[in-house]
Amino acid sequence: MGAVRAEELTLKSPADKKSYRLVTLANGLQALLVHDPEIDLAAAAALPAGLPPHAEEPSEEDVDSLLSGDEGEESGSEEDEEGSSGSEGEEEHEHVHRHHGRQAHGGGAAVKKAAAALSVGVGHFTDPWKLQGLSHYLEHMLFMGSEKYPDENDYDAFLTAHGGASNACTEEECTTFHFDVKPDALRPALDRFAQFFIAPLVKADALEREVQAVDNEFAGVLQSDACRSLQLRCHTSKEGHLFRKFGWGNRKSLVEDPAAAGLDVRAELLQYYKEQYSAERMNLVLLGGEPLDTLQQWVEELFSAVPGGRGPRPQYGSAGFPYEGGRLYLLPAVRDEHRLTASFQLPCMDGKYRKKADEYLGHLVGHEGTGSLLSALKARGWATELSAGVSDQSSVTWLFEVCITLTESGLQAGPGCCGLAAAGLLFEYLGMLRAAGPQRWAYDEQAAIAQMRFRFQEEEDASEFVSGLASDLFFYAPQDVLAGQYLFEDWDPALVTELLSGMTPDAVRLDLCTRQYDETKAALLAKGWPGAADGQEPWFGFPYVQAQLPEDLRRDWAEAKPSADIALPQRNNYLPTDFTLRCDQQAAQQAPAAAEQQADGGGAAPNGKQQAAADGGQQQANGGGAAAGAAAESGAFPSPPTLLLDEPGLRVWHKLDSSFRQPRAATYLRLSSAAGYASPRAAAASHLLIKLLEDALCETAYLAEVAGLYYGIWWEGGAGIDFKLHGFSHKLPALARFVFASLAGLAPQPDAFARVKEALLRNYRNVNMSPAKHATYQRLLALKNCFWHADAVLAELEGLQLVDVQAFLPTLLEGLCIETLLHGNMDAAEAAELARSVHAALGGAAVPADSRPAERCVQLSKGCRLLHRAPVKNPDEENSVVEAYLQCGADTVADRALLDMVEQLLYEPCFDTLRTKEQLGYSVHSGTRRTHGVLGLCIVVVSGAHGPAHLDARIEAFLAAYQKTLADMGEEEFEKQRQALLALKMMKDRTMLEESDRAWDKIGSRSYAFHALRDECTHLRLISLQQVRDFYDTYFAPSSPSRRKLSVHIVGRGHAAELAAEAPEGVQLVPEPQALPRDLPLWPAMLGDAHACN
Repeated sequence: MGAVRAEELTLKSPADKKSYRLVTLANGLQALLVHDPEIDLAAAAALPAGLPPHAEEPSEEDVDSLLSGDEGEESGSEEDEEGSSGSEGEEEHEHVHRHHGRQAHGGGAAVKKAAAALSVGVGHFTDPWKLQGLSHYLEHMLFMGSEKYPDENDYDAFLTAHGGASNACTEEECTTFHFDVKPDALRPALDRFAQFFIAPLVKADALEREVQAVDNEFAGVLQSDACRSLQLRCHTSKEGHLFRKFGWGNRKSLVEDPAAAGLDVRAELLQYYKEQYSAERMNLVLLGGEPLDTLQQWVEELFSAVPGGRGPRPQYGSAGFPYEGGRLYLLPAVRDEHRLTASFQLPCMDGKYRKKADEYLGHLVGHEGTGSLLSALKARGWATELSAGVSDQSSVTWLFEVCITLTESGLQAGPGCCGLAAAGLLFEYLGMLRAAGPQRWAYDEQAAIAQMRFRFQEEEDASEFVSGLASDLFFYAPQDVLAGQYLFEDWDPALVTELLSGMTPDAVRLDLCTRQYDETKAALLAKGWPGAADGQEPWFGFPYVQAQLPEDLRRDWAEAKPSADIALPQRNNYLPTDFTLRCDQQAAQQAPAAAEQQADGGGAAPNGKQQAAADGGQQQANGGGAAAGAAAESGAFPSPPTLLLDEPGLRVWHKLDSSFRQPRAATYLRLSSAAGYASPRAAAASHLLIKLLEDALCETAYLAEVAGLYYGIWWEGGAGIDFKLHGFSHKLPALARFVFASLAGLAPQPDAFARVKEALLRNYRNVNMSPAKHATYQRLLALKNCFWHADAVLAELEGLQLVDVQAFLPTLLEGLCIETLLHGNMDAAEAAELARSVHAALGGAAVPADSRPAERCVQLSKGCRLLHRAPVKNPDEENSVVEAYLQCGADTVADRALLDMVEQLLYEPCFDTLRTKEQLGYSVHSGTRRTHGVLGLCIVVVSGAHGPAHLDARIEAFLAAYQKTLADMGEEEFEKQRQALLALKMMKDRTMLEESDRAWDKIGSRSYAFHALRDECTHLRLISLQQVRDFYDTYFAPSSPSRRKLSVHIVGRGHAAELAAEAPEGVQLVPEPQALPRDLPLWPAMLGDAHACN
């Protein structure tokens, strides 16, 4: 059975070198085939199997994410082990087999991964009411073996052995499965993958284990404000509506309730699979290096047997809107915050993606510039943040949400002390948009930006690329699927007007998630509003209040005239227009000189750091020119940046890109000043200064961000303050000068100071609300020689006044030393000029770079077994965490190679034993750590079912058992794993920014070890199995007299008795982790020589 239809797709980015073909099989399955000519199959075949997705060189541990106070997922990657400080969980259920780490850095053999994804057009909207969460449960069960490959670990084991990883997620109307793998293993991986959709076993003996995994996953979001708010919106939708379904699923919905009803859950799973998983509801995307004809042949051979005949995917447009309009809902926040969300139900706009009417409205309502809603809210002291846009797209409705983070004043403003004054201002803004009418110039500006992003599209992670396309095929016409998100081609002012007409007070749903729930509830109920009533959400178990917004209030909002400070945005002056590549300019300028030199019989090329700058950037200090640069990039590793300037108070690293050939640049700066972290008070003042600067930059920086130019500020404690600017290079210098001129002249007004300080205080109160982040925080508190406790900084922050911060800024700048990296589409002269201008703008302090204080790590005693216990910060938190840290010693190339080899060997069995087999918790990971130049290994387990004592004991048992596994390992297996690790470390950077980040890690740590990866690969080729065994026996085996172990136990509420329990025999309790840096010696500072690194 072959394809019945095939078409080539040609609408793609000019930067995209791949070719595409869409085929439809006779059973109805649609497959998008992607040939990537840069996937070198011959080189891939020469690489060994077993590339884990986690084995990068360890980077220095970061502080900023621990102080974010944000909810975030734990990460198994040593690159970003502290967890994300970004957004909270969303309404999708992610099933991770073989957890992803970040993409490997290193740049070597240009071998890229192959990948595939299949999206089925059913999700939890299709769940039967009697088995809510069934779609998510089935997603888990499909990994548990098939008739052709009955071993439930066969798929994961094959991918692991061939450098791959897999993942899946269940959403409302689709479920997507995807994997990546070494290119030469694509077909056998695809064969195993296809069996998910042909003949899965849904093994009876795997049901309990996987329902436990689903339940653990749900337990992990019980204290997430985002997930609780989302579930309240589900629970309070109209009776019987699809939105009321409990898509996560847990033990109650999938075991206890079905058992009480006499249901056979396995039979229900099989029946659901048979009825819903039909070929014509499936989109497959296949990415490989093979010709399109070969890929098509594979798809026909492997997927033609997928059963079909059930008809198109379900559509739910007839269900109607899920919510009653004009209502307010109140729920308690876990974190210290007040967040007001206004939701509007828009009609489904599938098929109208060329119009982008919703994005036009999201751009205007979510704007942060002068005249914006956020600017007006800030001016009144009511809010600190705002976001707007469609948050959820389904065939039922598109939900347009405006989310406002309120201040205390904002919470109290308006009737009922429910943040309703902010809602009133929202309706003033919407009224202004209606009165002004649709603005073609604003749409055209968005279209220009989208076209620019499309033209200079960057490479994506292979797995993300295919999974995104698989779901996009449900939304875009096939010929538009590669460009659909960038198409602004059908300006429709009537549609904009129609959408705006539905965004009214009578249609709005307001949700207020607040830490001051009891007080707000009392004030709301005292108003006597119609329909006011208490409720209890049944799955998460939190209380809430609902009420109808009074008719007179809704009328006032609808008739309100826009305030004078609300207006349409200004035109964007940050749109780039110059996309010239500096490497091409330099090559063209150097060509005549090179020809003349050759005619003259050769001559000495300019050399030296200062000469490169003096020559106006026409000669690269590391060898000169785009041609030389390109030659360097073709080797095993990309060339490092060059030390361009080393002047008092300013050290500048530079690299002109000639590899990625994009008109983009990255400018990273670290501002170091001893005054910035001299005391908890200084730390508080520094952090407050950063937040005040961000507030001052907001309106202008937002315009730059819209135009593809980004900045961020990271506070790294004693190391200093990091500024990272990146994006299209044309206007980057202008943004940089604006940022640092704003810092030098920072003069906040009292109202802005009060608003920003309140937000930062709330941030500090939320530190360590995540148990996993809390564990890492306590470990670093014990290891870092200078790390002020957040509580001490909070105490000082509370007392800071505007005059204190104004007096602190000159002190900070007087002792400033700047170190910077400029990489990308910027020549040496431009880099030097920009760096010097920033230095001058900040006062031109002449502090030598080598005088900066060095951060150091505590040296744990040989044979120590230290234990620190702490209760969870949130008293309702059920999850406990163990972070077991095993310290090795000072970072040397030889020891790093041995440590990475141990981690390579340990990673999969650690996850398989502790998570898959023992089901200790949903989150289990291991990884290397580098703390101020000191190497170590961490194993982390997060569990809602077990206490830390049991988790730690199981980690110890695993480490003891693995000692024997390592002793029994043969040379063949060891060599396979060694070659796997080598291959991963030589994978190519996907984007220029990845290369920038890797170089910056070496600069920020002051190791300047740009060749560390190359040197480690050399050592990896030489180490023996016996050396690895000896290393493991010394540093990780529980019986080792030389082992250094520090365990951090964060104790959930169900195991609080452990806090007072006696320590196990031989274990020393550490009541105050910050005492260790005072009581124990420190490792020497691990600093490199900046002048000897090239």
